[in-house]
Amino acid sequence: MVSQTSLYRRHRPQSFDEVVGQEHVVRTLRNAVERDRVHHAYLFVGSRGTGKTSVAKILARSLNCVNGPTLTPCGECESCRTIAAGTSLDVIEMDAASNRSVDDIRELRERVGYAPAAGRWKVYILDEAHMLTREAWNAFLKTLEEPPPNTAFVLCTTEPHKVMPTIVDRCQRFDFQRPSLEQIAEVVRRVAAAESIEIEDGAVGAIARAAGGSFRDALGTLDQLVAYGGKQVRTDDVLAVLGVAEAELILAAADAIASEDGGAALEASDRLARSGRDPAQFGRDLLAHLRQLLVIRAVGEIPDTFSVTAADPERLRTQAEAFSDLGLARAIDAVADALGAIKEGDEPRMTLELAVLRAARPQLDPSRQALLQRIEDLERIVGSGAGGTAAEPPRIEPTRVSAQSREARRLPPQRPPHDEAARQAEQKPGESPEPPHSDADDDDRAARMSSAVAVEEKLDFERISGLWPAVLDQVRESGSELLLTVFAAARPVAVDAEQAVLKVGFPASASFNKRKAEAQETRERFADAVKAIVGRRLHPVYVLLEDDGDGGMSGPEERLTEEELIDRLKSEFDAEEFEEAERLDAEEAR
Repeated sequence: MVSQTSLYRRHRPQSFDEVVGQEHVVRTLRNAVERDRVHHAYLFVGSRGTGKTSVAKILARSLNCVNGPTLTPCGECESCRTIAAGTSLDVIEMDAASNRSVDDIRELRERVGYAPAAGRWKVYILDEAHMLTREAWNAFLKTLEEPPPNTAFVLCTTEPHKVMPTIVDRCQRFDFQRPSLEQIAEVVRRVAAAESIEIEDGAVGAIARAAGGSFRDALGTLDQLVAYGGKQVRTDDVLAVLGVAEAELILAAADAIASEDGGAALEASDRLARSGRDPAQFGRDLLAHLRQLLVIRAVGEIPDTFSVTAADPERLRTQAEAFSDLGLARAIDAVADALGAIKEGDEPRMTLELAVLRAARPQLDPSRQALLQRIEDLERIVGSGAGGTAAEPPRIEPTRVSAQSREARRLPPQRPPHDEAARQAEQKPGESPEPPHSDADDDDRAARMSSAVAVEEKLDFERISGLWPAVLDQVRESGSELLLTVFAAARPVAVDAEQAVLKVGFPASASFNKRKAEAQETRERFADAVKAIVGRRLHPVYVLLEDDGDGGMSGPEERLTEEELIDRLKSEFDAEEFEEAERLDAEEAR
């Protein structure tokens, strides 16, 4: 039985015109050959399967063809045939991963001195060049810098940062870009047509997604599918062989995330488990799909490059509109973090299931992004209740909604006119009276505040008390340890959701800290910390507590005598007291 050459070897591009993508590389090398300006050393950088070795062989064929130097090698002369078969004496391919020692490089240096055997140029192709040892590079440096005439070196690597800078300086560097899904699909279709393989469009898209930006992997997968089902490749065959998730399952998971339906998200995860697909591959496919939705929302239309995998463009557009920008970005972060955790060894199904569930249910996600999304959802409800319809709420930009909500919340609700006397009776001495308001103002403010009920009903004292440690942590994260010291002994006493007031109590022994907290800058920074955690800006009011125990009521502020204040400063700040004469002597000494 004669072994058959693999598809990716049989269908390697044989000329510059057959190279898909890499236009910048092809154009430069074509001009170099045409103008007789071929450099003695090239560094090809790119991920696996992007065509580095293939382009190096095309360059060698163009230089050594019987009609050369030429941009269109004939493919029939002895030089072209031996280079394509890998048996040419003038084109030496060397695997630097297994020939990386100083002795291997010394042997190479001895061979460099010989003239070409059949062609005009000797071309050395070093694959995985970054694997050479430092000693081998040093031994190779002089030869690479000043090779014999008509000798060219092509160094191919996937990790250019491991190549010595002195080597890179002596080479012309070309960065090979990862091919797009459309370019990979083009190559798959071209090879399938040349091999008389019938392949469905869905199968082409699945192969392109699974290739991971590698032409070689895509053709290797096609070769495997032909061995599996013959020369009729169906989409189901691709799903069965590669374990990739079907498009409908990916769309269902994205729908569940967009509608914040945790049950549907778990159902999609269960369908994935029952199908036997690889959870990690499903996560990668879902991440690519969410990225497509993000691009559609950004550009406002479906790019042509998405036609490879978009079986139903209209559904893609509808799904992109169902997301918010914040929700889509948070879902992408959640799935990407899950894939990173899977690489680190976490259980794939549970990790991905939790990520999808958190993406669908912001209430289960403790991150700040999830909190912002929940606030955005509430603001959307407020906006639809104020001026939209229940059937189709208007789409409002998040920044505008936030501004309107802040304006509504900044206006405190008014008491009915018959309670005005009671309010004045409750007013404490020293407080400035509030200006009277008309019935029209009351009605207007009541209408504004009715739309914010969904936000206000969750703002109570128990919630503030539970979040108080997080508020102090936020104060610490603001970068001021001194500010944290001021509020270390403080605690919330009461909250008035309607007036947007947070009453903070200080122990009777901490009147100094209370006075520090009442400074305008300190008050603003503390209010910012509260807003970051609670989700709403509250006006802090500071009081002294009668005792350090329960202290629900506020007491009179402690008044210190001058001697007591000096003693307090000396004890708290380890200060020393100087007499006036000592101060004058110290100034004269300076």
